[in-house]
Amino acid sequence: MTTTSTTLLKAIGADADSPRWLDFVSRYRPVMESYLKGKFPTVDVDDVMQETLVVIARKLPEYRYAPDEKGHFRNFLIGILRNKAREALKQQAQDSRVVEVAKDFAAASQAAVASDDDEMENWRIFAYEVALQQLLASTRFSERTRQIFVRTALRGEDPASVATLFGTTRNNVDQIKSRLTSELRDLATRLADE
Repeated sequence: MTTTSTTLLKAIGADADSPRWLDFVSRYRPVMESYLKGKFPTVDVDDVMQETLVVIARKLPEYRYAPDEKGHFRNFLIGILRNKAREALKQQAQDSRVVEVAKDFAAASQAAVASDDDEMENWRIFAYEVALQQLLASTRFSERTRQIFVRTALRGEDPASVATLFGTTRNNVDQIKSRLTSELRDLATRLADE
């Protein structure tokens, strides 16, 4: 880890658009990448670092470098990086559950086509179809929210690309996908049990 430059921290803390951010990134990116690859090999390094930099930009105006009192800046930086990596792992787990739901849905569809006598399976498929129609027609969610859900959960588009397209953060896209997937699952379960 390189020596912390207090003037660099003050410059970027005082101005979120400071050109000194390039110095900061070139100084700390290698150690951030190394840490993530060593401790969290399955996360998307660029996404986690981007989310970390957003938090740092938000916290630096109040941050006071006092290594004897608060510890070194690297501890502050690694703490944020670690939290963002854990959030990314949690999101990956949620995304894999969405994939499993989609696989279950596809398997249920194939099973129903293969066996028209299996009324329970047909009912489950019907419940998911109706639940999806109700979810997409619901006025509880904005059109923008529904479109983000459709693009990520149903079409399988890259969440980062969808975030850019809709002018929002990857984290917001992931939260929308997770929330509406959970709503869909709950609604389908209620319909199937009726």
